[in-house]
Amino acid sequence: MLSLAKIASAHDIRHPTWSVADVHGQYSYTNPHADLYLYLSQWSDMESYLNVGYSRPWQYHLHTNSHLRLINRLADGLLSLHAASPHSADRRLLDVASGRGGAAIHAHRRYGLEVVGVDITPYNAHRATHNAHQKNAGAQVHFGMGSADRLPLADNSFSLAWSIESPAHFADKPAFLKEVSRILKPGGVFTFADLLVVDEVALAHPQIYQEFLQMWDVPYLETFASYHHALAESGFELRRSEIVTRYNLDILNQDCLIFLGLSKPKWLYQTYKRYLYWAKGANLDNVYQHVLASYRALQLGMIDYGLFWAVRKI
Repeated sequence: MLSLAKIASAHDIRHPTWSVADVHGQYSYTNPHADLYLYLSQWSDMESYLNVGYSRPWQYHLHTNSHLRLINRLADGLLSLHAASPHSADRRLLDVASGRGGAAIHAHRRYGLEVVGVDITPYNAHRATHNAHQKNAGAQVHFGMGSADRLPLADNSFSLAWSIESPAHFADKPAFLKEVSRILKPGGVFTFADLLVVDEVALAHPQIYQEFLQMWDVPYLETFASYHHALAESGFELRRSEIVTRYNLDILNQDCLIFLGLSKPKWLYQTYKRYLYWAKGANLDNVYQHVLASYRALQLGMIDYGLFWAVRKI
């Protein structure tokens, strides 16, 4: 049990046994937490997109389009700042922790960018490469292996960079921001999206917060304010930031509540459990535990979702 007397901030609450192997397992289908993605693949292309998406009230959320709306929102802000930068003619984008490549491929097809993606999980890098070739984007979109806090790239080698929802899994988020700053040219533009912890809520419910971290294989989360500070310390000038929880996590929380309600009739649960295993190879019990831990945190308002746009100082 955690002792509240020893906790000064949510940064002190960690996944007690986290390792990068947990992240590999979640995204390589060797960890029970990966069953959530198999479950969600009934509606969305989880072999390409892994973000929680973005939807207005009138838009259907549980669909690939929600992933694309989030990517477009980040990209539009990124390219608006880039147009006024000293490197506006440069069309090369670095995608840090590029996942299964959907965002990078979309950046090329919609915005004409040449993209280099780096990811630490072999399954993701291989799948992303496969997706790029399948979408005829292999000549302009490339993926390789690397860690976000030790990127295998030269100083001042990119003018554009992003990371979409992956930083939550990084063991040292300020180190990641410093790496991006190192690789960006002065005046280069950076955007990212990430889960955030609401300090006072996590401090009031540390066990629920720790359970959320464990279920999502996340070592810890930054706050909205701590990211602002870390960006400044890493040599960035923050141009814009938003909390957009109501457009994704609040919708996810509603979906969790519906799922938990439909799980109450035992006959329905068992019938669907057999179907899900037959159709997707997923264990519904694992999905249930994932959804329950998420709902407990989300319904308390413990987790926020932030978007950030920044420029490396000249």
